[in-house]
Amino acid sequence: MDPIRFIWILVFLNFTGLTFSQNVGIISGYISNKKTEELIVGAAIVDYNNKSIGTVSNINGYYKLALSKGKHQLSISYTGMKADTFSIFIDSSSNITKNSALTSIDYMMNVVVVSASKYEQNIEEITVSMEVLKPKLIENRNTSTIDKALEQVPGLNILDNEPQIRGGSGFSFGVGSRVATLIDGIPVLQGDVGRTEWAFIPVENTEQVEVIKGAASVLYGSSALSGVINVRTSYPKGKPITKARMYSGIYSSPDVAGTKWWDGNAFFSGASAYHSQQIGKCDLVLSIFGTNDHNFIGPPVKIPWIHNADTAITEKDVANRTGRFSFNFRFRPTKIPGLNMGINGNFMQAHNNFTLVWGNDSTGLYRAYPATMTIQDQTLFYLDPFINYISKNGIKHSLRGRYFYTNNLNGNKQSNKSNVYYAEYQFAKTLSLVEDLNLTGGIVVNQTYSNAPLFSFSGSPDNHLENFAGYTQLDKKFWKVVNFSMGFRGEFFRINGTENVLKPIFRTGINIKMAQASFLRYSYGQGYRYPTIAEKYIFTNAGGITIYPNPEVKPETSWNTEVGLKQGFKIGMFQGFADIAVFWQEYQNTIEYIYAVWRPDSVGFKFINTGDTRVRGVDISIMGEGKIGNNWTISILAGYTYTLPQSIHPGNVFAQDNPAIGIPPNQLSFVSTSTDTSNYILKYRFQHLAKADVEATWKNLSFGGSWRFYSYIKNIDNTFYLLDNPNQPGSGITKYRETHRKPIQLLDARISFMIKKHYKAAIVVNNILNKSYSLRPLKIESPRTICLQLSLSL
Repeated sequence: MDPIRFIWILVFLNFTGLTFSQNVGIISGYISNKKTEELIVGAAIVDYNNKSIGTVSNINGYYKLALSKGKHQLSISYTGMKADTFSIFIDSSSNITKNSALTSIDYMMNVVVVSASKYEQNIEEITVSMEVLKPKLIENRNTSTIDKALEQVPGLNILDNEPQIRGGSGFSFGVGSRVATLIDGIPVLQGDVGRTEWAFIPVENTEQVEVIKGAASVLYGSSALSGVINVRTSYPKGKPITKARMYSGIYSSPDVAGTKWWDGNAFFSGASAYHSQQIGKCDLVLSIFGTNDHNFIGPPVKIPWIHNADTAITEKDVANRTGRFSFNFRFRPTKIPGLNMGINGNFMQAHNNFTLVWGNDSTGLYRAYPATMTIQDQTLFYLDPFINYISKNGIKHSLRGRYFYTNNLNGNKQSNKSNVYYAEYQFAKTLSLVEDLNLTGGIVVNQTYSNAPLFSFSGSPDNHLENFAGYTQLDKKFWKVVNFSMGFRGEFFRINGTENVLKPIFRTGINIKMAQASFLRYSYGQGYRYPTIAEKYIFTNAGGITIYPNPEVKPETSWNTEVGLKQGFKIGMFQGFADIAVFWQEYQNTIEYIYAVWRPDSVGFKFINTGDTRVRGVDISIMGEGKIGNNWTISILAGYTYTLPQSIHPGNVFAQDNPAIGIPPNQLSFVSTSTDTSNYILKYRFQHLAKADVEATWKNLSFGGSWRFYSYIKNIDNTFYLLDNPNQPGSGITKYRETHRKPIQLLDARISFMIKKHYKAAIVVNNILNKSYSLRPLKIESPRTICLQLSLSL
């Protein structure tokens, strides 16, 4: 029998849960949030004495339940809300209407998340570490790309566009992320290179951002090696909402003398609009965004004996320009209760640049070294068709798809284009045989088709990466205080019709409610990442440096374990969570970008499996909001992360180079490729990371500030020191790192004023002290920016 057909038969035989008992009476009604008056989708209605009898509210907040004759005690519940429990009597003619308005649990912030188990849960009851970023912070910081807001999330930092969670990854030059980035639970990494394009994520239509810290491959597959960033977009909730934002700002002159490369002023500006509305049985969200940014990184410096096309790049060429349009559409047919279907879409065109190496450590700090700047014109879009159905007996079926198109036109003849086809069927059911047992399962198909001459080492510029997966997760609540979770996934990969790889992955966790607002948790999870097409087959030259392919590179695996405590607190009208976690994660077949003599006539980079690594540490965070006194409202998000990222076998030889005949090859190991081998700290890691964001509101006036602390990166590739030749114009990285060994501290500030009920004006200043600083070696960060923002909300 065909295996796919067999799976579908199992799904329908085991989880339809048909009820054959005779039902003679009906109870129906609407369920809403008492405070907001919004209708609640997915609230559970259960017969308290026979939990096999029940249903859930549909997309309109409506429920209908058939009951047998006699007395029943019913419970209406929803995550984060107090349950409504009541008794009714059913006779042969009963047709009872019962509407219920639920209230929030008042001792918690009522933060509801879906990423931990793919269904809604209170954040304090999940078994993994998670941070939540609300849209308020994104808007107040005048965020144009989501990565700028993510920098304030405890335990997470973005190193030159690459996300790092708890030191689980270093820097891989924009290829092969170990953090899975999702939009609405579906991967949005570029299919052939495994990179996130942050400007593509619709910040103006962001409901919530959920960050899982630790391996999460059971639910989210390859790339979720050290964590997940899930951006959830919004749908209409009752009343129509319209928002608009305009901003304009200026870059300050860098504080290092002689480094300002532009004449006059360097401006940036942008605008966005968002509208959300229910139209009959349709839900519609529309958003648009555009920006024009002069940029603070200038054209490459000119060195007389280096002749390359990028030295002709002009000031206009390096500017960043982005236009984006997105929509969410959902239809709720009245004749089939519990059914909804629709399509979401996101389209972007952008012009930007990527700079690998600064011009030098003095006057060229804010410019590029010759042959290391890539001018790029991008076209990206996705279309997400979906259909969801909640049956009368509470089974949730979901079928989702995504077509994701990427076309990067690079000025250095290194363009790449990919088409990704993604489909996922998921079901969820609260099983009647065992009380409070939730079952979630699914099947995933992910196909990547890439066309790029720089990946032709496979034998063709056209490459095909296939991924098939199946997963299941069980969540059980014991005695109303213990949540237990266990999941399994099977991953299958095939590239260009060869190299079939099958990998099983497992996770488990437990959360115990110790007291009214105290939650102790433990989790263990495995991670897996199959190499991208780029890591295997890229073969190109940039600035005289060759990048070599490695078809033999192996998949990375990992495991993560942690113990955490989440403590809720309430001080007057101010409430929140404090969280502390001790974690240990290990990686096998770690992939790194290694520079060596890979051919007798040239040197270059290659992706190599470098062995086993380990990261241990402590992660502390606090999140809170509420009133202080009668007039002040305060919100806070803060955290500190300490990591000890180490090579487990620092002397292990993972490869040897290939010099000319008669020259002994060099043995490549962690020790031989590092600039600092003390304590065997891994490359490109911040061991100490701290941050805080606080906002205070008094009547119509708000004040906010952000602080970030990055410790010195001890270890980088010694390649950059070797290439820094003092006898000719080099990068200056050796001298720069010797004179900039102190930690980096950054301050941002903002102030806003509500002009009228719907209008707000704000001034946002980032890097308020105008520090010149570098996070990723050989890449300078932005000087101070001063921005005026005007916003409308109806």
